[in-house]
Amino acid sequence: MKETLIYKLNKHNIYYISTPSYGFYILVPFTDYTDTNIVLRLKGNYQSYDLNKNSLESVTEELINYYKSIDNYNVTLVLPIFYDGILDRIRTVEDLVLYQRLDGYLGNIFNNAYAFLTKNNIKVNSNIYIINNDSFKTFTNWFVSRYNNRIEYKTILELVKQSDHFNSYDMVETPSINFVVGKNEEPKLDKTVEIETETFNSMTRDIVDTESKKKETFQSNKKNNAGFVSYILLGVVSFVVSMLLLFLFIK
Repeated sequence: MKETLIYKLNKHNIYYISTPSYGFYILVPFTDYTDTNIVLRLKGNYQSYDLNKNSLESVTEELINYYKSIDNYNVTLVLPIFYDGILDRIRTVEDLVLYQRLDGYLGNIFNNAYAFLTKNNIKVNSNIYIINNDSFKTFTNWFVSRYNNRIEYKTILELVKQSDHFNSYDMVETPSINFVVGKNEEPKLDKTVEIETETFNSMTRDIVDTESKKKETFQSNKKNNAGFVSYILLGVVSFVVSMLLLFLFIK
């Protein structure tokens, strides 16, 4: 495991921890905080942070822009990078084999992050927080349900609001933490299916479908109304003709 200091913010250092299979960036507090929770987010544009594909300067700029907004808060955010493209694959398919492989990666990342933080005299609380990302929602729902005694969803806003009292969340005193234990019964995936990769596209399609249905309903109602009017006119004409014939016969 290789550790590289990428940049120093006002209250945190940005480190990159790399292994042959994956790497991750971690925001490490060096002032104000002596304990923290590990927070993880899977990012769809993770390749922008990949040092194997981008220059150190461009990656550093991306990281500064992302991390600086939470520098004043106790949010130890981990951004993982996987070299085998597994994040791209789980965005489009539900596959238990891929999920279990990524589960193993994340377990190693949590353990390495824990070891790195404790080595830097930061006490790590037991609960892990996952920042929701709709692009990976199917996987993260599966993952959180598998470890819901240790892992839960949080938003950045929720973490910022509670940043002054992170240690109130179920602290467990242990000499070491193995995050890949105590899992629940395996959440079931019925089959491998294609899923939407972008919520916006799905929403747009729903709007188009709704508008099409409204248009079809309008056209159908319009035809029905036209037919109804035709029947009324035919009745009126028949009545007038009948009255004329009756008048002629009487006369």
